Amino acid sequence: MKYQTTPLFAIPLFYTNIGTVDPTTMAWIERLEYPDEAAGHEHTEDKYILNQPKLAGLKTQIQEACNVFVKEELKVNDDVVFELQNSWINKHSKDESNSLHWHSNAMLSGVYYIQNEPGAGDIVFQKSHLYTNLFHDTVRVSYSEPAQYNTGEFYITPRSGDIVMFPSHLEHQVTPNLTTTPRYSLAFNFFARGTVGGGTSELKI
Repeated sequence: MKYQTTPLFAIPLFYTNIGTVDPTTMAWIERLEYPDEAAGHEHTEDKYILNQPKLAGLKTQIQEACNVFVKEELKVNDDVVFELQNSWINKHSKDESNSLHWHSNAMLSGVYYIQNEPGAGDIVFQKSHLYTNLFHDTVRVSYSEPAQYNTGEFYITPRSGDIVMFPSHLEHQVTPNLTTTPRYSLAFNFFARGTVGGGTSELKI
């Protein structure tokens, strides 16, 4: 039988590698203060860390990657741009992880992996029970094997220099760091600016 199945209304996940930071920048990152203010890991007190002059080049690379995602993949009109908002560095020592969460007050979010050795943890994306692409959670159908349409979670094992971007509502978590080398990642949020809609639905944001 010849047939075709189309993945309607998919959630986009952008994934590429933009290279690692230089040794001087890495040493600066390691010397930063990481207050114990998050459950399961630490992150910088500065929540706009990409505004630091030391990270100016990295900020430009992240913005360029976002532009590719937004303009070339999502086909957003040129009268709308996505601007970087807040950003911070996460530090995961041995056995530390990050629980399931999403990013509020943002439209696109992402993670840049500053240092992620093999075994330092995966990022796991999970389908919300509010998102019904197949069957509603009222009845949990069993499957013979995971496939594109029935999976409820998706794992990425990142490498140093990788960057992932996704809609901010997409739930995700980080598995434990099983190594003795700290894992450093930089999280960030983007928000749209410009004019959207038209007529009585026009909005400037």
